[in-house]
Amino acid sequence: MAAAMGGLAAFLGVQGCMVGPDYAPPQLVMPDSWHVALVDGIEAEQADPGAWWRNFEDEMLVELVTLAEERNLDLRSAVSSIREARAEYGIAASDLYPQVSLDTSAEFSSGNSRTPNLTNTGIEYEDQAYDLGLDLGWEVDLWGKVRRSVEAAEASVQYQVEYWRDILVSVRAEVAMSYISARSYQLQIQALAESIGSLEATLELVQQKFDAGVGNEISVAEAQASLAEAVARMPALVEGEATAINRLSVLVGETPGPLRDRLAEVQPVPQPPAEIGVGIPADVIRRRPDIRQAERRLAEATAYVGVAEAALLPSLKIQGSGGFSSNQFNDWFNSSNLGGLLGITVSWPFFTAGRLESVVDVRDEQAKQALYAYESTVLNAIGDVENALISYLQALQARRDLNATVAAYDRVVSLAEERYATGVDSLDTLLYNERLLMSARQDLAVAEGQVSTNAVMLYKALGGGWEIVPEGTEGRETVAAEESKNEHTEVSG
Repeated sequence: MAAAMGGLAAFLGVQGCMVGPDYAPPQLVMPDSWHVALVDGIEAEQADPGAWWRNFEDEMLVELVTLAEERNLDLRSAVSSIREARAEYGIAASDLYPQVSLDTSAEFSSGNSRTPNLTNTGIEYEDQAYDLGLDLGWEVDLWGKVRRSVEAAEASVQYQVEYWRDILVSVRAEVAMSYISARSYQLQIQALAESIGSLEATLELVQQKFDAGVGNEISVAEAQASLAEAVARMPALVEGEATAINRLSVLVGETPGPLRDRLAEVQPVPQPPAEIGVGIPADVIRRRPDIRQAERRLAEATAYVGVAEAALLPSLKIQGSGGFSSNQFNDWFNSSNLGGLLGITVSWPFFTAGRLESVVDVRDEQAKQALYAYESTVLNAIGDVENALISYLQALQARRDLNATVAAYDRVVSLAEERYATGVDSLDTLLYNERLLMSARQDLAVAEGQVSTNAVMLYKALGGGWEIVPEGTEGRETVAAEESKNEHTEVSG
């Protein structure tokens, strides 16, 4: 009977139609180029950022990104969500097939109620019973309700995969930006230390003049005040460095502290490559996981419309039971002891006071909301790239200008020191120019970090590296098992 019901299930499953909309990826018309005018260092041609963090040519950065891929707790949680969605898919897909349960029992009476029965093989008792039964239940998927549910579950799995990729892109970027921030603070501390050394030399010169009876006490006090002002800036920079390293520690999945020792040696701020390829806007749609994620949510919402529409139509349920029943163990599986019952139930919710129709309306509106959310995600993504391009280009220009500024003030301070030493200019002129040089050096150190940070933000906005699944991590096998079979989003220029 089970084989027959399995054949019937397969036949009816193939024959059933599917109500509800058939999902088609949204078609978007995208601009052919970016609005921001590109300059040297930015290439408009198609370019895959790939493992962009390696382009900074900093071994420590590469090592930290690898650690985050292996240990980051948000990534591990996302992998668990993929597995959960996969299990939900298994639950939905199981409704395509009959559900069969096996029951077996043996009953014996006790006491004086037992009635002996003499046979050639010995004494048997009539008050014993052996039963082996199969219970079958199945709702035939006449209108595609189950198949639409499976579609939704499959889209949910793919959504979780893209969610994991989105976190992966963000974690890599956050690690890079935190590391760059730590190195930038170290550079600022170094620059400030050089300025403090210069101010100490000035104070020593002023003190020597005062001791020789050439200078005055006010000049000494002014030099001391300038030095104290510079020294007072140091605690904020030390705090900023420590905070950046602590944030980096959390990203790589370890408690703050040990990483500070590894980064204690001052190193230059890692610099981006001379050229960064940004491609065209349509490339971003294909790359960015958050867009792919929103598209999969739209597919899921569309499938649920079909589930709701199928609930309006008649349903066909097949139920059956059967098996062997005997009061003699050695005769239990005799064909004469086989029996069963098969029933077919048809139900049609023709009047529910508009409840099921309202469910369809709800699903329709949810699908529209998912479409709007997808389109909004695309627009925000394009805006992110435009903003990242502007920020990166302006940071490059600011660094060029500040390099020229520092060089100019270096020359001015050197001349001011000579003129003060020979008595041509006052101490005020020297101290004033030293303050300007100190500020320019600090600004340049900040600009060095900002260029690299903005490059990372640009790579992130482009969706760089989403397709690179980390080697030897927990997510590799899980994500690879759920790879989408084809691209879902269609774009046109």
